[in-house]
Amino acid sequence: MSKFSSYFGDEFAALEQGPKDIDEILQDKMFLIGGDFYGIQKFIFDNLGSKNAAKVLRAKSAFCELFMIVLAKFICQKFGIDEKCILSCTAGKFEILSPKFDEAIFKEIKGAINAYFVKKFFGVSGVSLSCVECERADFADPKRYKALRDNISKAVELEKFKKLNLKEQDPVLSYDKGITNQTLCRICNIRKIAYDNDKCEICSAFVRLGERLASDSKKINSKAIGIDFMDVDLEITENIRSYVAKETGEIVDFEDLAKKSRGDNAIAVIKADVDNMGNFIKNSDVTQSFTNFDTFSKGINNFFSLYVPRKMKEKFANSYTVFAGGDDLLIVGSYDEMIDLAVFIRQEFMKFIKSQNLSISFGIVLAKPSTPISYLAQTSEKWLEVSKEIGGKDAISIFGETAKWDSYINVRGKILDEFEKFDIDNAAFLYRLLELCEMSKNVCEDVRNTMWKSKLSYSFTRNMQDKQGRSDMNALLLMLNDAIENNPKESKMAICEYIYKRRER
Repeated sequence: MSKFSSYFGDEFAALEQGPKDIDEILQDKMFLIGGDFYGIQKFIFDNLGSKNAAKVLRAKSAFCELFMIVLAKFICQKFGIDEKCILSCTAGKFEILSPKFDEAIFKEIKGAINAYFVKKFFGVSGVSLSCVECERADFADPKRYKALRDNISKAVELEKFKKLNLKEQDPVLSYDKGITNQTLCRICNIRKIAYDNDKCEICSAFVRLGERLASDSKKINSKAIGIDFMDVDLEITENIRSYVAKETGEIVDFEDLAKKSRGDNAIAVIKADVDNMGNFIKNSDVTQSFTNFDTFSKGINNFFSLYVPRKMKEKFANSYTVFAGGDDLLIVGSYDEMIDLAVFIRQEFMKFIKSQNLSISFGIVLAKPSTPISYLAQTSEKWLEVSKEIGGKDAISIFGETAKWDSYINVRGKILDEFEKFDIDNAAFLYRLLELCEMSKNVCEDVRNTMWKSKLSYSFTRNMQDKQGRSDMNALLLMLNDAIENNPKESKMAICEYIYKRRER
């Protein structure tokens, strides 16, 4: 049995990527260099309105990946080592196993990268670089390799407290002068437009990258996307391209995605993250060897960066990948497809991962397409954090409620199926059900809330008169009574979804 099969389901074997062979680069004394692109969410979303978001969101996310590839190549070039020393480069992180190290060159690289982010992006984001010494024996002994993984993780985290090293930077940020409403970049809203253009130079580079991602282009030059410290052609791989909805070769705007939704004119943002990943890696055999760690890391990353986008293209076409990789994702799309997509991803992930100690939680936010995407990203992150506060996690937050996945899927299936079968379109009755869910939730706070059952019976009889005579009416009432009594939160989530789908535009 392959190491991949010990962690992941056999039906996902197509995602297997053989571990890197490091025997030829191992030496008695080595240096493990780690890079981490911090502030990615700020980098992608800050100062970005909703109107032009679809043009650059995916490009900014892909830029983070491409930047780390360029930086890893740049470090190899400066140290005079082969690029086969790059162990990994995914999800805004890389690791390089170098046979030599020069503190002066490393400091020079840090300075160049810090200056780049201060000049181009005002220091909002950046890359932390760290290095730990290691030996050949660290890769042969399980205990020593586990200790090495712990050391590099601590070094990366420690480096984040020294962001940009401002003592060595000019403390005064330069900015564009003479900005007016006519000369302000319409995308980033902070820089001056370039000559004969309606965008600044940096946003123009992002738009060019976005166009390449939406086309069949296989390569792009680093300087074409504003990375000026190294001139290198970069491969646009499947995981970097990911999936975004397109029509006639153009990326579909969020307004158009909302129009494709059922019922209400809305989009939804999905933010998801694997639960307990840190503890799992620390307490399992993942960090007992380089092969284990490399196989597991690539497998998890390939699930989110390859498998999920492929299924989006196949089954959930009205969607837009902002980022998907590592152990998390953020996706925008027609709200109805996003809810179904979230259910699909969770079901597929539980089949994909063999460990009972890993699960996945979601935060989902619905909104009008004119809502600033930065606000939606922050709000979905907040609701993801609420999901992760549930004991054992494996939870979903949507419509202002949070529940465990299994109970949500069970109740959602029953309510949506029954409501569709009866073709319930009485808005007053549906909103009354939401009030009853709230009463059921708060029975312990106020004894008067115990009246929800009698109110349900009265409202059901009054509002479902046109359905009377059907033999399965009692079954519907009993189902609602049971769901609202035992799962009021899940019931509210499902009823809200049904209301959105029945709502006229």
